Amino acid sequence: MPLWFEQNRAGFSGDLTPDAPLSKCTYYRIGGPADWLAVPRSLADLRWLSEGIRSSRIPYFVLGLGSNLLVADAGYRGLVIRLSRLDLSIEGAPTEAASSSSASFQIRTGASVAVSTLLRRAAQEGWGGLEFLAGVPGSMGGVVRMNAGTHLGEAKDRLAEVRAFSLKDGTERDYGPADFKFEYRHNLFLPADEAIVSAQWRVDSESPAAVKARIDETLARRKATQPVDYPSCGSVFKNPPGERSWAIIDKLGLRGHRIGDAQISEKHSNFIVNLGGARAKDVRALIELAKLRAAADLGIQLEEEVMYVGRFDE
Repeated sequence: MPLWFEQNRAGFSGDLTPDAPLSKCTYYRIGGPADWLAVPRSLADLRWLSEGIRSSRIPYFVLGLGSNLLVADAGYRGLVIRLSRLDLSIEGAPTEAASSSSASFQIRTGASVAVSTLLRRAAQEGWGGLEFLAGVPGSMGGVVRMNAGTHLGEAKDRLAEVRAFSLKDGTERDYGPADFKFEYRHNLFLPADEAIVSAQWRVDSESPAAVKARIDETLARRKATQPVDYPSCGSVFKNPPGERSWAIIDKLGLRGHRIGDAQISEKHSNFIVNLGGARAKDVRALIELAKLRAAADLGIQLEEEVMYVGRFDE
């Protein structure tokens, strides 16, 4: 660990772990160690990390719950900042406060809140409009960063405000609708050095039973059509314009294709699952195979939705 971090360790209230296996931090359960893993618990911790990064110039990477990542077998040479404990709060007006069944209002979620946790709260309170997140893995910070969604909608459809923290200069910044710029599974307004702290969402006041029914229906559909019994990163490829990635992979005859313990899912071919002992190089090989075959056989360019972390040439 660079000298600054050692000398100032008392200023950090979170967890700081050397040689930390990143396989424990991702949905894939794949990946080598990070030189250091930091789990901040407050904005003060983020400011401490920002100062340390500026002082030591250590390479760093920010992750949430690790749902859309493939970490290299060699791990990450530098500091990984995991925002899983930064802000777990959910704040919103209860359904009774709404003046009518069609009233809309805003709720606030900390970036560390798991999507599944928010959906449970939405079903209890009657917060309608968030059903598009049913089946999306990860945290609400990741939802914003990736413009996550399903066939029911995307983050941009309900997002009202984002608060972010710059690890580059240690300042906070609020973004509103005038700043928002999204594309499919990506945002274009948040700099890479900014960590999402919280977000506000527009919701509708509805019957809790109605909201729960829609969430349950969407989750049941996911369970019936997606490989939830094995670790994965979620969808591997973005859908090309006018196409479905799973249909493209099916046309190539790659459904069920396996390299090592990594397999293109037999249940949904836009998922690559870890059958138990998959390595990052196995998953990456399947991804490259699908991309090469799609380009050569169909003239289609597949683009990854999954993000790569670390060096894959080691």
